[in-house]
Amino acid sequence: MAQVRVDGCYRRTFALTEAQAKRSLRRMLAGVDAGSGVSDGNETLGALLDRWATKVLPAQSLAARTLDSYRWACGVLTEDLGSTRLRRLTADQIERCFERRADAGMSRASLVKIRSVLGKALEYAQRRGLVTSNAARIVELPAQARRAEPGRALTVDQARHLLAVAKHRRLEALWTVMLYLGLRPGEAMGLTWGDVDLKRGVIHVRRSLKLERGKLVVDERLKTARSRRSLDCPPAVVEALLAHRDRQTKTRRTAGDAWDGRLDLVFTTGVGTPLHPRNLYRSFAALTNSAGLGAWHPHELRHTAASIMSAEGVPLERIADVLGHDGTRMTMLVYRHAIKPTVDGALVMGNALGQNDTPT
Repeated sequence: MAQVRVDGCYRRTFALTEAQAKRSLRRMLAGVDAGSGVSDGNETLGALLDRWATKVLPAQSLAARTLDSYRWACGVLTEDLGSTRLRRLTADQIERCFERRADAGMSRASLVKIRSVLGKALEYAQRRGLVTSNAARIVELPAQARRAEPGRALTVDQARHLLAVAKHRRLEALWTVMLYLGLRPGEAMGLTWGDVDLKRGVIHVRRSLKLERGKLVVDERLKTARSRRSLDCPPAVVEALLAHRDRQTKTRRTAGDAWDGRLDLVFTTGVGTPLHPRNLYRSFAALTNSAGLGAWHPHELRHTAASIMSAEGVPLERIADVLGHDGTRMTMLVYRHAIKPTVDGALVMGNALGQNDTPT
């Protein structure tokens, strides 16, 4: 038996061996020292995930799709490890479950999401003294997990050519905004004129257009907390938006009573209604095909923005701020791609050491 007395009350737990009891005692004492109280770790992971999903998640300002993905991950974890007591949860157990999922065909990206959600739930448990460590933070992903196709980005020359081909087209300003500012497609389509300050050259990302149960919805719950941001616009973006506003004003007059301006969206159909994502994808693929680049996805403009900024020496932290990421990990591993045929970073060393002089 391991027993601790706190504020006149005893808390005890039982084990099969003395060694196990000592480990329990150390865990209980660590909780007391940390000021988080004493936990016997008997709560199951399933109960913790249910509490976290019903108490913590609704209080966060997350997009509906993000909430759905978190709940999906909780469901997978509950199915695989829900009956495991928190005190018995180990990284090895989690890794074995991940290996079985990978063998069944689950992708590496899905396992990354599940590990992230488990880490967040265990952080919640740590703050309440239910566990003393976060096993998810040291979990390795199985090598056999199926990897997604590598992302891609336009080169600087391709991006310039694309903008030239898009010149004077109806959605020219949309492609310009997405390319220069790295907005998600939903963020760009959800922009209202109230979010755009053309005098100061600033765009405020405050909402996103989403397709939920077959219906287009402008939602103020963005993907992450850092997605809500204000971005300085290069002159090319301001110029494109000014021209777009003039064209939209003429279109609105022509449409007359058929114009639906209730949402006051920047980018709309010919009658003021939101753009459907499928039509956006078709329009962009048609544009890239006409530019001789093949079919591209609008989201790849976001990858292009990150890659060009990185190639021009912008620090990862600033790129992550522009993209609205919660850190640099996603920016570095997913969005930044090599767009130069060679890596020239070592030239900095040559300049520093004075070895880049042309030989005579």
